[in-house]
Amino acid sequence: MTLRFLFGLLLFNLLLTTARAQTTVSGQVVDAQDQSALLGANVVLLQLPDSVRRGAAVEADGSFTVPSVPAGRYRLTVSFLGYQDLQRTVEVGTTPLNLGALTLQAGGVTLKGVEVVGQAAAAVQKGDTAQFNADSFKTNPDASAGDLIKKMPGVTVDPTTGKVQAQGEQVQRILVDGKEFFGNDPDAVLKNLPAEVIDKIQVYDRASDQAQFTGFDDGNQQKTINIITKPQFRNGQFGRVVAGYGPLDDRYRLSGNLNSFQGKRRLSVVAQSNNINEQNFGTDDLLGVVGSSGGGGRGGRGG
Repeated sequence: MTLRFLFGLLLFNLLLTTARAQTTVSGQVVDAQDQSALLGANVVLLQLPDSVRRGAAVEADGSFTVPSVPAGRYRLTVSFLGYQDLQRTVEVGTTPLNLGALTLQAGGVTLKGVEVVGQAAAAVQKGDTAQFNADSFKTNPDASAGDLIKKMPGVTVDPTTGKVQAQGEQVQRILVDGKEFFGNDPDAVLKNLPAEVIDKIQVYDRASDQAQFTGFDDGNQQKTINIITKPQFRNGQFGRVVAGYGPLDDRYRLSGNLNSFQGKRRLSVVAQSNNINEQNFGTDDLLGVVGSSGGGGRGGRGG
């Protein structure tokens, strides 16, 4: 009886010691150039020499925590698509270990004359702003901004109303390079701006118009999407034409738009013609375009 009791006590102490020896390893993963958080990066701890793996994913603010890590020597590997892996050896004791900021360098590697270059990160979190890389999302050659934005994580477009939601809130403003375009009409921007001209899409909370005017924070914020265009399209003209024809009854539908970007000056002309009794532009459409300083114009004819 005494021997069994002593054995049980020894086993209990052993388990207690093992449990106490486990701790957490935490830190933050950021871009080496601009210190932005790398959402979705992978952190792996490989215990030496028995190769037991433990890991965690990086959160929106760049932080990570690997729980229940026994004391010992580990090989740390941090990886993210479009960045060079970071590796180092760490010693884990019995108290929580914070590794601080771990910086990743963007770029690829060269192997036997073949250059392997990773793609830019599909999404990064910069403070309160979620930023998406447009080239990471595949669209058709004639896709619009609306077609592209539907592919962004956390962004939805109502097929009936055309209203956009991001991060569970209705989007009230869609800007182009930080400025209003097509007035206060998000739907017009999404329909008429080609996806091919878009470099990045940012989602953030913007101070209300009243707060921006007075300089005092009234606590009201507007969910906003800012479309950043590719540099080569910021000075020039671009557009698209869509046509349809039915030879049996001689019906047709023709629509197109032309956008002219010259620095801060933006002009867009949209036209549509058809003989299928389709209304071209309603009053709301026209008010959305001319209702602000962002230039725009529409015209059309229905038959």
